[in-house]
Amino acid sequence: MLCHKLNKSIRLSVQIKLVNFEFLLSSWLMAILANNRQARFEYEILESFQAGLVLSGKMVKAIRNRQVKPEGAFVVYQNNRLEIIGLEGGGVKENVPLLLKKKEMNEIAGQIRQQGLTCIVLNFKTVGRWIKAEIALAKGKTKRDKREALKRRALDREMARELKS
Repeated sequence: MLCHKLNKSIRLSVQIKLVNFEFLLSSWLMAILANNRQARFEYEILESFQAGLVLSGKMVKAIRNRQVKPEGAFVVYQNNRLEIIGLEGGGVKENVPLLLKKKEMNEIAGQIRQQGLTCIVLNFKTVGRWIKAEIALAKGKTKRDKREALKRRALDREMARELKS
């Protein structure tokens, strides 16, 4: 009986350690390296995609050291491929080609051309040992929409403060 309880507690501690290890592993696998916080305020995000990047060595180093700022970067369709234009990092400014499936690329390119949507960079993250970009099809907000969002955020903050006390 005592042996059975001991085995059960050992099994439980091993399971807890495995869960903690899986959490650490998943957080390492999906680390966000650079985030475009202004994008969610400036644009209404309609659809997002995850794309691979064709990077030079200097740009890889800049992204891994979190020296890249995706705020000024946007995606255009040139030479039958999608490219990030205006990406600055580590003293280097270059255009970065994206790696997407052909179906996704055609969908994004068609919506950029026909509907007048903008394609922006939301963030850069690591997936395993690869660096990926999360891009999004977005529609620009008007000043009125931005003001309403600020008012709504202030009201939510005030309500949360009142609920705490």
